[in-house]
Amino acid sequence: MNYKLGDFVRFVEEDFEGHITKIINDELVAVTGEDGFEIPVQASKITKVYGQQNREDIAFDEKDKKPVVQAGPFVTEGIYLAITGDQKQNTGFFHLVNETSYDLLVSFNTEKAKQVVGEYAGILRPRSTQKIYTVKISEISGWPLFAFQFLFHAAQLQPPKGPLEIARRIKPFDLSDSKKHVPLLNERAWLFRLDEDGTKIDAAKLKESFFSHRPDKK
Repeated sequence: MNYKLGDFVRFVEEDFEGHITKIINDELVAVTGEDGFEIPVQASKITKVYGQQNREDIAFDEKDKKPVVQAGPFVTEGIYLAITGDQKQNTGFFHLVNETSYDLLVSFNTEKAKQVVGEYAGILRPRSTQKIYTVKISEISGWPLFAFQFLFHAAQLQPPKGPLEIARRIKPFDLSDSKKHVPLLNERAWLFRLDEDGTKIDAAKLKESFFSHRPDKK
């Protein structure tokens, strides 16, 4: 299956389009339209709308892969989770917002019933955003634990900055506040700061944890 959560698709045999909000199995997905209704459909009966695809699927030039040294002050803080969408559409979209001057190596996982699923991994450029997850707002009470890990990369001289790890659980009252305008997204969203109360990871402990999970050689 070549579809992911959040892909914008159109039904082949019906006049209906929306975002994929659930992967049921290898042949069946659920699509939620603007009216908020979720409809199961065979993957063979939909087609991706390429004007609406996820940002990571958009082709970019080789020059865009190279880190760019930005003019002006180097910004060291400002990583956010922004949730867009509304109750009417019943679809929420998670975006990472990087207001810093760092390139961020990102790993985003969800955890439920002691089971972890990797939802997104990639590089988030300075002063950019990335859509990473799609949810049904009506199911907020059952949303999983959201876990983020960040590594910081700078293409110019900067003091060392260790890895950052933070886990966040979002409850209904977290969406009771008014949305805020997010300039990098150019829309309003519920905004959660991620690099304020996160736990800095000791590099030695991080390395030790990697090796501790390697199977013993016999």
